[in-house]
Amino acid sequence: MTKKSNHVVPTLSGGWSVKKLGTSKAIRNFDSQEKAIEYGQKLSQNQKTDFYIHKKNGMVQNKYSFSTNK
Repeated sequence: MTKKSNHVVPTLSGGWSVKKLGTSKAIRNFDSQEKAIEYGQKLSQNQKTDFYIHKKNGMVQNKYSFSTNK
């Protein structure tokens, strides 16, 4: 079983998106990474999922776990 997670990823237009693992469509788009992180962190806390923040090059910068299964 794959763990559920949300990701802050860069967009082709220079903005940032919050996406759920395995989907291509963004949950929400933002102009800044900071705003995307703020939204994504709250979403992941509410959903009790893992939360990944990606750099502009797509590599994972940080990971946080809000899941109850540790």
